[in-house]
Amino acid sequence: MRCNIALLGFMGCGKTSVGRRVAQRIGWEFHDTDAVIEKRVGLPIPEIFSRYGEEYFRALETEVLAELATRRHLVLATGGGLPVKERNREILKEHFFTVFLRVSFPLLFERIRRSTNRPLLKKYRTPEELEALYWARIPYYESAHVIIDADFLTEEEVAEEIIRRARDCGVL
Repeated sequence: MRCNIALLGFMGCGKTSVGRRVAQRIGWEFHDTDAVIEKRVGLPIPEIFSRYGEEYFRALETEVLAELATRRHLVLATGGGLPVKERNREILKEHFFTVFLRVSFPLLFERIRRSTNRPLLKKYRTPEELEALYWARIPYYESAHVIIDADFLTEEEVAEEIIRRARDCGVL
């Protein structure tokens, strides 16, 4: 029985803010893989990328995910690239009820283009490059147990839908 909830989706889709709301409403712990990594390394994500590279960061993501998977009753906001790695998908499938927060690329781009805390924005400099990354990741996100179209929903409405779907699936 899956006793945890993991939120999947592209950067800027609302995984952290919605995840906090869900955890608060159901009385579970909340964790964000990026925040756990930052605390562990003692550096912000952009600096981890620039000092050690993306491969190092992705290895830490897998390590953190495996550790968090041993817990029960937690809501997890995953990094946008986390489900691309096969081992991470295996851990998610075994230990988490997964929810893809689907947001259209134009809306995501509006949310993230002013951000200074997104290391992949240095690698993917044009909207076209970023959109190609978005579409490359969509198949991984779509393997989630549940897909929520979040373009026209408030964070509270998305949280309510996650809770409803988790109840329907016997997670809560």
